[in-house]
Amino acid sequence: MEEKPVKLVLPEVKNPIFIEGYPGIGLVGHIAGNFLAKELGMEMIGYVESPFIPPMSIVLEGKPNPPLRFYGKDNVIVAVADIYVPPTLVNEIAKELASYLSEMKAEKVISIGGIGIGFFKEKMEVWGVGAREELNRELEEAGAKILQYGSIMGMSGKLLWEAGRRGLNAYVLLGETFGDRPDPRAAANVIEVLKKLTPIDVSTEPLIKEAEMIEEQLRKMHEQMEQARKKEMKQYESIYL
Repeated sequence: MEEKPVKLVLPEVKNPIFIEGYPGIGLVGHIAGNFLAKELGMEMIGYVESPFIPPMSIVLEGKPNPPLRFYGKDNVIVAVADIYVPPTLVNEIAKELASYLSEMKAEKVISIGGIGIGFFKEKMEVWGVGAREELNRELEEAGAKILQYGSIMGMSGKLLWEAGRRGLNAYVLLGETFGDRPDPRAAANVIEVLKKLTPIDVSTEPLIKEAEMIEEQLRKMHEQMEQARKKEMKQYESIYL
């Protein structure tokens, strides 16, 4: 019998709320997943095994950890990844996860990610799509705008399809982000919608403060670059005066 390319090492968790936060645009899912695991006081309950995962350990708080992990508390499971997962491996992991979640009769399967818009605006929105029409209505009531057309890449898109075709309540939440840097503010925006879909209750204030720090650093960097540009222009002009 041929060995599967992916093995999930996960205990039985009945009727779980499953939240996927793999890396993507703006690292929105990655930031949100790790934040939830920490703020909810979750413990690592499982991991992904595959010969196609790079041979490595992620050291956290002085302890070795696998790069693709599951955190859990009560019936909530959060999936995080500290490496880029290649598409072929994403396909296999998503299928295994959907089978596990179907067997456990998952209450909800929610993927978190970012949607790059390439500019900033006063209110960055959260977009969403569900596996069925009634789930879209639920997303709208939670404050998400429904994505009518487009593509969702990576684990979020594949898990939405695999879980949805098994009849599970599957959703994707995408926080608008500029797209060129880690975006804790987009992660906070997505978590605020997530809180309306689940019993999860955490304050996103730490993420907002982190976002403000990053934004201040970028503002200073932009000012320094602008000053350097003006200085260079003056020197350039003086040559021809």
